[in-house]
Amino acid sequence: MESVIQLHVGKEGAYSVLKESGHNAPYKLTHYGAPRLQEHLEMIIMSASPGIMDDDTLDIGIHMKPDTQLKLFTQSFNKLHPMKRGARQTTVAHIDDRAVFYYIPHPVTPFKDSIFKADNSIYLTGDAVLIWADIIAAGRIHMKEAFVFNSLHSTTKIYRNDTLILMDNQFLSPAKQPIKELLFFEGYTHQATFLFSAPFAKELKAELDEILTLEYSDITYGFTQAAEDIVMLRALGHDGELLYDFMGMLGQLCWDFTQHMQEERQLKQQADEHTGENLVDTGVIDSTNLKIENLTGAEAVPKPTKKKTVKKKGNVAGNSVVKRSVRGKKVLSSN
Repeated sequence: MESVIQLHVGKEGAYSVLKESGHNAPYKLTHYGAPRLQEHLEMIIMSASPGIMDDDTLDIGIHMKPDTQLKLFTQSFNKLHPMKRGARQTTVAHIDDRAVFYYIPHPVTPFKDSIFKADNSIYLTGDAVLIWADIIAAGRIHMKEAFVFNSLHSTTKIYRNDTLILMDNQFLSPAKQPIKELLFFEGYTHQATFLFSAPFAKELKAELDEILTLEYSDITYGFTQAAEDIVMLRALGHDGELLYDFMGMLGQLCWDFTQHMQEERQLKQQADEHTGENLVDTGVIDSTNLKIENLTGAEAVPKPTKKKTVKKKGNVAGNSVVKRSVRGKKVLSSN
């Protein structure tokens, strides 16, 4: 079955709103709660199908106008049924200047003999922000179907101003690779990838260096600044729901950090513009209003003095704490 999902986000006053959308069976795109419950837009992709079948294709197209904000959710785990030829999913997202796109879908669960190819291309313009994750399971673990799928190939490309800044290419084929060994799943059954791309990725990396300092018995992870404006994290675990919650926690932390940084930059820009207007009004910038007469030697025009300013570094995530769940597992939360 050939399926399409289209989503266009625009701006109306302070609100990010759904301008155009389209979908066909078995998928449905709808608001996740009240349309204007908050200033950003929240949408959810739902499906009436038990999963992805042989020869299925899904094309997702997203376009976000400048200064818009979107959180896109999914309904449940993405199940890949047994196949002979394979299925494909393509996602193309265009995120305009200063827009924020959040997308953390449920894990992909490949059944025995499934064949799946996912291509993701995200085009960022200017100071656009991307919060993205994907999770791959080994299969139906409790039905003894771990690593018995045929192949799973996922490619994610991120562009900023038409320049490729990151490509994550994963090809998994248990029959051809030592997938349970070192450099692959290493005894774990689930793998998650988290990507954050923004002009202030370096500042986020510094925050994560302070927050993600603990070791957990259920999750192994590592993160790095993969490019000047990208932070990448990879995690391994045994529980898809736990990894999904971990990705959601990181996503919300990055979302709150982005709101803070964008507000800070906007205030700074407004202050700079206001200062510039005041200088013009008082004639300081207009050099034609300055007259220098009969000044010689030490009485010449004095050198301008530099005004010292003190920057105060904020710590958005400084109130993050570590909590223990009732099951005794350590999890992170951000207040």
